[in-house]
Amino acid sequence: FNDEERQGQSDTLRRTEFVQPGIGAFSAGLYKLLKQSGFSPDFAAGHSFGELTALWAGDVLDDNTFYYLAKARGQAMAAPGSTTFDTGTMVAVQGDIAQLQNDIQGMEDVTIANYNSNDQVVLAGSTPAMQAAQQHLGAKGYVVTPLPVSAAFHTNFVGHAQQPFAQAIEKARFAPPRFAVYGNSSAQPYSNQPEAIKATLKDHI
Repeated sequence: FNDEERQGQSDTLRRTEFVQPGIGAFSAGLYKLLKQSGFSPDFAAGHSFGELTALWAGDVLDDNTFYYLAKARGQAMAAPGSTTFDTGTMVAVQGDIAQLQNDIQGMEDVTIANYNSNDQVVLAGSTPAMQAAQQHLGAKGYVVTPLPVSAAFHTNFVGHAQQPFAQAIEKARFAPPRFAVYGNSSAQPYSNQPEAIKATLKDHI
């Protein structure tokens, strides 16, 4: 590829409907390599999309169901057809996280979406809000890095995805987990009942 083609491929891959099944396929490949090398987990957990992968690793989902749900989740979270629909974006912020809570007070459409470490969080919100946050927090000495994502994940900016993904989950076959799979929303192991797992996962987005 030339540089323009390479950038075009990269931009396409970052689109939610492509990146999520791509992450799923890549994660499954890595996990299968680990298992072939003798790895056997005591439990599983995954962050965000990775919770699907964790459920697959725990044999709640077979391969075909995992790939079906990975594709369905990506399609559900993609921006609706309207060109004016803002799905938001995200920025990583490094610095004094305790002080950051005060420094974002009053900033509209700004949410702490991820706590990555003791000195880094990810903020999510509308595209204008993230641009304003970058300037505001940069001026206060924080290191602010825009993230190449297609939406403000973990906020109501992807609320449009909940219902279609729930419908895909309802059509899928779930099984009891082979070992404990920890959920993001509760930090507790999922139920052993497939229907209860479905109910939890429907609300995950």
